Amino acid sequence: MTKRLPPKGRQPWPAFTLVTVVLTAAALLSAFLLDYISARKGERSYIFSAAKRAAGPAPAKRPVEKPAAKPAEKPAEKPAEKPVIKPFEEVLAASLAAAGVSEDTVLQLKGPNGRPLFEVEIPAELYASVEPVLDKALKDGAVRVLDKTRTPGEEKTEILWTVTRSSKELAGISFILPVEPPVIVAEREPPAKRADRGQVALIMDDMGGSLETLDELIALGRPVTVSVLPYSTHAAETARIAHKNGLEVLLHLPLESVNNHEAMANTEGMILAAMTEPAIVGAFEASYERVPFAAGTNNHMGSRFTAERDLMRILLRRLKDKGFFFVDSRTTSKTVALDEARKMGIPSTERDVFLDADEDRGRIRGRLIELFQKARKKGRAVGICHPFPETLAVLKASFFLADSYNLEIVPVSRLVR
Repeated sequence: MTKRLPPKGRQPWPAFTLVTVVLTAAALLSAFLLDYISARKGERSYIFSAAKRAAGPAPAKRPVEKPAAKPAEKPAEKPAEKPVIKPFEEVLAASLAAAGVSEDTVLQLKGPNGRPLFEVEIPAELYASVEPVLDKALKDGAVRVLDKTRTPGEEKTEILWTVTRSSKELAGISFILPVEPPVIVAEREPPAKRADRGQVALIMDDMGGSLETLDELIALGRPVTVSVLPYSTHAAETARIAHKNGLEVLLHLPLESVNNHEAMANTEGMILAAMTEPAIVGAFEASYERVPFAAGTNNHMGSRFTAERDLMRILLRRLKDKGFFFVDSRTTSKTVALDEARKMGIPSTERDVFLDADEDRGRIRGRLIELFQKARKKGRAVGICHPFPETLAVLKASFFLADSYNLEIVPVSRLVR
């Protein structure tokens, strides 16, 4: 079959020409676009690299400065805690304790304008040793002493310390120094012959909690008076063993205190000022039954109760009925207990020295010497101590010094009148 040729002089088919043009344009456009894309990417380019060289070097791009990295932030520091400021009264009480002043001899009152006032009754000899120590303790507590005013009297000398912690915090510490009255002998009675030796009695309070402590007292070989808490664990047994070994027994009667609320709450058999007369009598009788062989009584705490005359009369009447003598432990300078007992004709006496009523156990030996000195000076003196290990150690090591002071150690009943 032969291929048919177009006649001479006729033009090619128009559609073929159109397709050829379109395809050629598309190829050129694709090459152009691909070269442009390569140039933008920084790759090899033919068309646009030539145009770029003809136009000259492009202005250098300004480097983009990255912001400097912030230094790592330190963790936020907690604000320093402000030191806890103790109440002014607490600072003063702690300073007195640090100076060796027994808490039982301190009465906290309100002075003028409601300012705190601490009343402390101590012997003049003891004040001389307390003064410099208290000055230092107050200074350590940021308390300044403004004035010390001494007011002498016939029965007592008062030294009033005015102290401040700031311009708005003022307080007073009143030291009461009793003046020992001269011994007056009634004309109708012949003057008693004074013994060649002075006499000293030592009462061990708070007994009944440990029989081992009682054994240590017995081993001293001296007539220490044993004062038994009625509701202590071994109250009756302590009283029986002490009596069997020739030691005098007292009923250590719990009476309401002004300050020691926690101790009162933990002491069974406490006689309170708010009780009625039948309740007071009933509480005393219950305590009396728990301590056999008791010959007398002295108060346990009692800074509030012993300052009330009506209350003491109720109690002392029961003591008189039992044939008891009474020893005023003098836990407050406001006590009227001894005065009322003497008015009622009850044989009685009072404490002269506390050996260990404060926290500073290092002062026990010094207080024992103070007791001996008082007994030598006055002819008689009564000390009270507690069954602490430190106290027992001092008694074992130094109680014999009573002989050096020419003193006779006696049961406290020998010193009542």
